Amino acid sequence: MPFLSIHTLPGNPDDLLQKKQEHMDPVVSQIAPEYGAIMSITAKGPEGLITVNLWKSAEGAQAFTQRAEVQQAQARSGLPRPATFERYTEVYVEEYQRTK
Repeated sequence: MPFLSIHTLPGNPDDLLQKKQEHMDPVVSQIAPEYGAIMSITAKGPEGLITVNLWKSAEGAQAFTQRAEVQQAQARSGLPRPATFERYTEVYVEEYQRTK
């Protein structure tokens, strides 16, 4: 069953997005599909960023976070720990259009 995670990062949204795009996105886009990542959506908010991730399974998402490359990218990025982190295991996906 799909797994959904939603987390918020506090701080300047422009600065946070720049750090995410520079340090995390190249690593995530290369490794996450191996672990069942389906999509990630990040939006700027008034107090930081919100990121919504959709995975094929919670186990895949967990295994991804344990990869050394992911942990190293997180450390290099200087991004703060999430202020909130929500996890949902009963997820139903309705796809309207394929983006690729």
